[in-house]
Amino acid sequence: MLKRSLPQNSKKLYRNKILIRSPRKIHKYLSLAISAQLLLWTISGIYFSFNKIEDVRGSQYLKPKEVIETTKGIKIEAQQALTLVVEKTYLTPKAVIEITEEESGAEYRGRSLPLYKIETISEDSKEINVYVDPFSKEIVAVRSNQWRIWDFMWGIHIMDWDERDNIGNIFLKIFSILALLSALSGIYLFFASSSKIKN
Repeated sequence: MLKRSLPQNSKKLYRNKILIRSPRKIHKYLSLAISAQLLLWTISGIYFSFNKIEDVRGSQYLKPKEVIETTKGIKIEAQQALTLVVEKTYLTPKAVIEITEEESGAEYRGRSLPLYKIETISEDSKEINVYVDPFSKEIVAVRSNQWRIWDFMWGIHIMDWDERDNIGNIFLKIFSILALLSALSGIYLFFASSSKIKN
């Protein structure tokens, strides 16, 4: 019985197919697994690029002021906090609430408590929250819907949907590694396929 052998070119093509097939599958399923998060990264990145961080932080609602050092003093009353907002912003105060307890993911997170939350309205009828430190008498945060959208986008961008502050969480690390592997496998397939076509 004669043993037939494949031509040298056929053997080479077969070997190339085997070498390309596995990375192609890896790339396919990796891309499928991370596609949703890649889309969210893209959408949130576009939002960040089209919105000035100064506007997001509400700088446009604050009146110009001299930069002076402030020290902790006697705690002011709620009515005084309302007056401060009138003096230091272009906003119209509507109500004031004292905040004494931390809340996960709150828009005033990172600020020392207690705080006065002053609900205001802007000249173009936007509802804005202003946070005042009752001891330093300083406005420590201005929060609008623009900031809330930014905060939401930041949460999905770093994959921390609760506190939206932890850029070292396990989900971000895993998906970043998967995205890198997908990119590397794609680069490999590009050059492997190009080499196959030339041969």
